[in-house]
Amino acid sequence: MNKKSFIRIAMLISVISVIAISCAKEEGNDSITSLPRDKFIGTWHVSADGSLSGHQTWDLIIEPASAAAAEQIVMKNFDQTGNDKTVYATVSGSNLEIPGTVVGAVTVEGTGNLNGATLTLDYTSTDSQTDTVHATATK
Repeated sequence: MNKKSFIRIAMLISVISVIAISCAKEEGNDSITSLPRDKFIGTWHVSADGSLSGHQTWDLIIEPASAAAAEQIVMKNFDQTGNDKTVYATVSGSNLEIPGTVVGAVTVEGTGNLNGATLTLDYTSTDSQTDTVHATATK
């Protein structure tokens, strides 16, 4: 093998190596890093038992609050308030916290936990009386 052939082969191997490394890096960038709140996003079918309200079922819609608030979600139709009413929550890992939020004439606050495919919510809904609610939800 002469010197020119050796240089050409070496250059070809170098180019192939660079292309392979570039492709590997691009493949790694195809997946977007998920946020803890992402696993909460979607429509949830809720079954709830309240101290005053009794047994109820409804659909809860959870969406990202905003791109700027990566740990925040917004819940629509929380406690059957309607899709035009929203309750905000802060996500930390598999937990969420609902700070005292006024929805219409009702104050809602509580916590939630996502374990596998089940979202558990424990909250109070207070107007002139306080309804203590335990709910489970699945997608």
